[in-house]
Amino acid sequence: MTARSLTVIALGVLAACGDGPGAGDRRILRVAYEREIDLLNPFTSQNLADISYTMIEGLVTTDENNRYVPVLASAIPTMANGLLTVEPNGQVRATWPLRSGVLWHDGAPFSAADVCFTWRFVIDPKSETYNREQYLNIVGCETPNDTTVVFTWSGEYAYYDGLFEAILPRHILGSMSAEEIVRYEPYNRGSKTIGTGPFRFAEWKSGEYIRVVRNDRYWRGADLPAIDEIVWAFIPDANTRLNALKAGRYHFGRILPVQVKEIQSLPGVRTHLVNSNSVMHLDLNVKSDRGRRLFGDLRVRQAIAHAIDREAIATQLMEGTVTIANSPINVSSSYHDARAVHPAFDPAQAAALLDQAGWTAGPDGVRQRDGERLGFTMLNRAGATDRIAVAQVIQAQLKAVGIEVRFETLESAAWTLRWRTGQWESIVSAWFLPADPSLTGLYACDGANNMTGFCDPALDSILERSDRTLDPDRRKRDLDLAQEMLVATARTLPLYYNVVPEVVSRSIGNYRGSGTNFGSFWNVFEWPLAP
Repeated sequence: MTARSLTVIALGVLAACGDGPGAGDRRILRVAYEREIDLLNPFTSQNLADISYTMIEGLVTTDENNRYVPVLASAIPTMANGLLTVEPNGQVRATWPLRSGVLWHDGAPFSAADVCFTWRFVIDPKSETYNREQYLNIVGCETPNDTTVVFTWSGEYAYYDGLFEAILPRHILGSMSAEEIVRYEPYNRGSKTIGTGPFRFAEWKSGEYIRVVRNDRYWRGADLPAIDEIVWAFIPDANTRLNALKAGRYHFGRILPVQVKEIQSLPGVRTHLVNSNSVMHLDLNVKSDRGRRLFGDLRVRQAIAHAIDREAIATQLMEGTVTIANSPINVSSSYHDARAVHPAFDPAQAAALLDQAGWTAGPDGVRQRDGERLGFTMLNRAGATDRIAVAQVIQAQLKAVGIEVRFETLESAAWTLRWRTGQWESIVSAWFLPADPSLTGLYACDGANNMTGFCDPALDSILERSDRTLDPDRRKRDLDLAQEMLVATARTLPLYYNVVPEVVSRSIGNYRGSGTNFGSFWNVFEWPLAP
């Protein structure tokens, strides 16, 4: 789709919903959103769940300070408040008190039974939940009454307080199997998408926008949410999105780090550089026979790391708005290991390693071994301008040491499907980690988000141990070791820590940008919108 056609779409959204920000007496928040999402079920979606979370709430969310805060729960269990206990048999019981008087969008009462139903869905092998493995150590869910849920864990688990970011409606989905829920179009795409959140689903016009409207039954009180409607216009082209924001047609939008200088002095908006729990990285895939031949040799992976000038990417391509990453865990986290450092840019060392691995330069400069060229295809997502630019730099840098990189570009939904099935050779991508980071889902052999085929049983043992403790010091030691092993095996190359520039109209109040996986809309219910 061209930039011009996207502009037409954006203008069509405005025409359908009023004339620009805050049309008429309705307080309409207009968001220039960076891509069309795949699903509204936050457990199975592979995109940011900003839109879903305005409708579907969970037990907890995270605030702008990386702290968990209760939502449908009235308190988070801890040892100190007596709601978290370790039993003599080693099991852990976590008692979650729930808010009373909460209603689903259709008026049905929310209860503890919905929470246990959600748990049963998530742990089902056919649920396709992106972080399913984090729930598997819960061995029981009890409902002493409608406003209390008690989880029994098989043992200590560090991330017990960061789960259940969404709760599903049992009265809508309870008669279905997990597989049926995953395929249930009315819930996944709108007409039956209900939650307890501040906004209700109104409309999804494919390729153009999603619209949500005020939930008049919202449990926080009659004066919340503070606005009447949100229109999420899909504008994947970064330049079109920037121009729409500069024209004042939207109240909120994310731009690229390289676009900050162009908009930061614009009157009427504030540009916030949100420090994100997200790392841009290069992944290689060894699931196929060819992938194993190309990337199965540690020396080849180390050579690729040496051939990529991450400093140039951070300071030149990204104009100094980002910093080099050596770990998937952000430097702001107490679990970051500063000793884990990936190889420095050294093309000569890269060439030497490739020579040692038997890949020698062919007639056209591309290295060969046993009649096979050292080349691979990098899968790009259309509209992800920053990632494509990084991929192009990597392509040029690897060419300099005799490695050939080709591109295949797919629209977001097709890209996600290809990524999930593991039918790719290389990608530049990014992870959003929660406030309390677990690496197991990303790097364990059977991790829900490990699509690379890399498997290290020794690392699995360390990751599992890091998860199964309530002792932060012990967890720190294990996560440090895991980060050092990721460097040693060169299975992934962190490039830089993402900074997310968010352009926010000065007419929006109470904005508190968050760099966690819950995103900056975590408190959108209390955003007033001035005329």
